[in-house]
Amino acid sequence: MESDFMEFGDLFTLVDTVRFDASVLIGSINFVDQSDREEFLVTDNVMRLLYVFTASGQRIRTIDIARCNPEDGGALLSARFLKNGSMIAVTTQGVYTLDTDGSCKQRLLEVSLNRGSFCERQDTIYFMYHWGRPPQVHAFSLESGNVRNYDLRKPKFPRSTAIKEGYPGRQIACFDQGVFYRYAESSDGEPLWLGGDPLVVYQPVSYRPPKRGMTSRGNDRLDELQELAREFTYSDGIFELDENHRMVTFQYPAEVNVNIVNMGTETSVSTNVDFSEFIALTKSGLMYTLGDYEQLSSGETGNRVLKVWRFRPVESSLSETRR
Repeated sequence: MESDFMEFGDLFTLVDTVRFDASVLIGSINFVDQSDREEFLVTDNVMRLLYVFTASGQRIRTIDIARCNPEDGGALLSARFLKNGSMIAVTTQGVYTLDTDGSCKQRLLEVSLNRGSFCERQDTIYFMYHWGRPPQVHAFSLESGNVRNYDLRKPKFPRSTAIKEGYPGRQIACFDQGVFYRYAESSDGEPLWLGGDPLVVYQPVSYRPPKRGMTSRGNDRLDELQELAREFTYSDGIFELDENHRMVTFQYPAEVNVNIVNMGTETSVSTNVDFSEFIALTKSGLMYTLGDYEQLSSGETGNRVLKVWRFRPVESSLSETRR
């Protein structure tokens, strides 16, 4: 199904800016999550630290992930709050659970998660693993500790799917309606469990589906990746915009780089987000993008700010446009 197109300003309105505590110098904001209490969890891979901030940006605590396993020297990929207030952090070498106070609890999985993507639904954590043949989702039960592996559909272009990993931490999304994962070769999120109805895939009008996969290896691989990106449209990540809307983003130089699907009404709309506006987080109808570094009154440079955009539901936005 092809999506209607709307201008970004008709879908999103800038409503706030979050400035993180200047007493904490964040090396690099790699991933951001938000709890149901509106606290922020920021992943800093440069310092290999996690920071918890209030909704207004005041620091609550700093968490050194090395305390969970001093021998884990892998990159810190992502971290999320769980519904009970505890946290999970993923490095390239391990998956760790943290208590609400930031102390380490246990190591969950031995498998290396190449992009650190996971989400929570009904006391189960779903981890996306691109490098399997076929790719898999590992479902970890918080109650029993059992792990169940789901084989995903075999990609049309397995090497491209494995290598084009997209945004760290943004390859799977959980909703009441189900769990959706993202392949680079698809314009939409795909359900982990197929229901009885036919699968409907949504895409921008300008979407160019991939028609061939990667063949190069070694030093030639980067050149072919760039060539494929010029020929076809590849997705980059999937986000939980709110409980009814999933949002898929596309790699530069896509003509249209965002597609939003209302899962209740089965309608969709596409738009363009300025490529300088890196989408860090979506939650409860709000989209947070990384802005410039804050200039402090002392003349020094602080942390990058989060710009907060409110989403207008697709149907109300379309009805306004069509009048």
